[in-house]
Amino acid sequence: MASSDTINWQEVKALSFDIYGTLVDWESGIYSAASASALGPYLPSRKETLGRLDEHDRAVQREHPTMLQRDVIAEGLRRYASELEVVKDGKLTQVLVDETAKTYGSAIGSYPAFEDTVAAIQSLGNRFKLIPLSNVDKQSFSQTLAGPLKRCRFDAIYTAEDIGSYTPDLRNFHYLLEHMKQDLGVEKGELVHVAQSLLHDHGPAKEMGITGVWVDRGGRIGGEDLGGQERFGWKLKVMTLGELAGIVEEAFARA
Repeated sequence: MASSDTINWQEVKALSFDIYGTLVDWESGIYSAASASALGPYLPSRKETLGRLDEHDRAVQREHPTMLQRDVIAEGLRRYASELEVVKDGKLTQVLVDETAKTYGSAIGSYPAFEDTVAAIQSLGNRFKLIPLSNVDKQSFSQTLAGPLKRCRFDAIYTAEDIGSYTPDLRNFHYLLEHMKQDLGVEKGELVHVAQSLLHDHGPAKEMGITGVWVDRGGRIGGEDLGGQERFGWKLKVMTLGELAGIVEEAFARA
């Protein structure tokens, strides 16, 4: 069982979060949207589909760092359709693929929150400032805030659309540190970054000297233990946000 002793929670003033993958079930949302699309009948297993879509999405992000995330994943789906040769084989028309990709990209705001998310965020918000650092565009994020996360309160929101690059680019974390100090008066040593993705979040957080909590949701994308704590530097590993909220409350109860 995880212990609260690895982090002095009384010295923490703010938590920053990756949202999609940590608070919102990105993988289920992605796979459900892809499966419900015209491409659905031609997709392989969930694991393979998620892996290939992730590869295409990351390539698009590298090539077009200012492209909005809803357009990034739409282009990722188009590339996957090309890889699957559904147009070449006459299964779908290119027009239908393009229409499908646009609809798929617009569905981010409907992806479900993990069942422990809302209560955990409400609990943690009683102790800390809460700051999303998200790769998702502002329009999609606003739809999430009006839907699955409508009972969650955040103190500042920083997106890739604001920053002009995608994590794991260090510019996103520099932006976080600079703006949380300006906006909320929080210093780097008073911040803990909470995230599921080792590659997108914990690698750069370690490089920046930011304390991390790994929420190991057991997913396919970005959550594999690709070298463990020594490589990615997280101070605490939990399986859910609810577990983290419990650890924090325990720490304050003992103080």
